[in-house]
Amino acid sequence: MRSPKPMPTTPPSVTAQIAQLPELPMPEIKSLWQRLFHGDTPTHNRQFLERRIAYKLQEIEFRKVDASLLDR
Repeated sequence: MRSPKPMPTTPPSVTAQIAQLPELPMPEIKSLWQRLFHGDTPTHNRQFLERRIAYKLQEIEFRKVDASLLDR
């Protein structure tokens, strides 16, 4: 019987980037959004932007480990 694949953990660099999001000025949040999503921010709601950016940073990192990990 094969043991299941261990789930990858979030790399420290991504964790640090996510932890830093609340400290960033709003213009930097918007700049990061544009870099990650290739477009303007859909809202000015900071909490929404931080959460979506955090998810995207993790998604990018986890796809490096296993490209099919997040496919549905």
